[in-house]
Amino acid sequence: MPVGGQGPSPGRTAGPVAVDRRGRRRRFLLRAALPVLVLGGAVSAFAALMQTSVTLRPEAPGERVWTVETATVTRETTRARIPLYGQVVAGRSVELRPLVTGRVTAVGPRFAEGNLVARGELLLTIDAFEYETARTLRSADLAEARAGLREAEADLAAAREQVVQDRVQLELLRNEAERRRHLHLQGAISQKTLDDAVLAFSRQQQVTSQRRSTVTRSQARVERQQAAVLRTETALARAERDVAETRLVAPFGGWLVDVDVEVGKRINTGERVARLVDASRLEIRMTIPNRIFGEIDSRDGAIGRQLEAVWRTGDTVRRFAARILRLEGEIDATSGGIAVFAGLEDTGRQDSLRAGAFVEVSLEGPVIRNGVRLPSQAVFDDERVYRIGADNRLESVPVVVRAREDGTLLVQGPLENGQRIVLTRFPEISQGVRVTEP
Repeated sequence: MPVGGQGPSPGRTAGPVAVDRRGRRRRFLLRAALPVLVLGGAVSAFAALMQTSVTLRPEAPGERVWTVETATVTRETTRARIPLYGQVVAGRSVELRPLVTGRVTAVGPRFAEGNLVARGELLLTIDAFEYETARTLRSADLAEARAGLREAEADLAAAREQVVQDRVQLELLRNEAERRRHLHLQGAISQKTLDDAVLAFSRQQQVTSQRRSTVTRSQARVERQQAAVLRTETALARAERDVAETRLVAPFGGWLVDVDVEVGKRINTGERVARLVDASRLEIRMTIPNRIFGEIDSRDGAIGRQLEAVWRTGDTVRRFAARILRLEGEIDATSGGIAVFAGLEDTGRQDSLRAGAFVEVSLEGPVIRNGVRLPSQAVFDDERVYRIGADNRLESVPVVVRAREDGTLLVQGPLENGQRIVLTRFPEISQGVRVTEP
């Protein structure tokens, strides 16, 4: 540092400071220019790449052609078959109840649950001792009453004969009294002789009157005895019927169900021992939807319409022909249909069928004219099908489903014979789609 308080020389200190400032400025400019240079280089490189790059232009995709299966249209006039379900019920059944009381002494060889019995076949026998005794007593009473009637009739006949004789004698005595009256007037006989004749006539009149009363009483006795005979005949008939009722027989042929009696059991009058289901009058009860019933009833009528019942038991399939007989007596509005009863026609094949079995029913529906039968997958939303038109493009055709039969639909619509209907379903199916057949 200079002595004497003098300051530094300006010429000696300005050089280093200026150099340092210029260095800092260069470094600052260098740092600021470096990003600009990098960015400029990147832009230049990108521009060069864009000028030398190859442009890839996508080609327009070609139209897809779908391979489909088809069915050929064949118009026909047919009667539709309507699938339903029903249950076999007894067209006639009866509860077997004895009309007499007693102990069961024997049962028939086929009187058991599920057996088929014939009309008039013996089912069970009730001890008949008391009823046979009563029949014997009633028979004796009848013989006694008939004997009393014969006696009364004989007394009546004798009384009537006596009345005839009394009338003859009365006529004779009347004539004698008249003759003596004339003789008395002539003075030929005495008054006493006349009085004796008049007295004899009067007595005979009294006897004749009593005889007629006897005839009346005898007639009443005969009528009373006739009533006694009729009463004892009725009692005997009742006793004979009681004896007959000790044997319970089948009123008609059928299946035995709910059997509840054995030998030795005492049963009372009216006690149920079994139920008999007529094997020849089995029926099918089913419910036909209101719409379908309205169609078949308005055209040809529901009563008498043919149907086929199918009973499946495992791998065994049994088919039975039937015919609608009647409607249910009371219609349930909440069921959505009409309950009907169909009678099985082939009674000779009903031995294996039982009441309570569920069956599939194929009902004969209305006649459909110009209908087309197609697989169910060919109809979309139950309202349209797709046919192959010009240039193998699809055309949407509206149809109406008239019936459903075993996976096929019977439809009506503007379809002509020979047209091809698409069976294959795919997501893009619509009007105008191009297809091909394998």
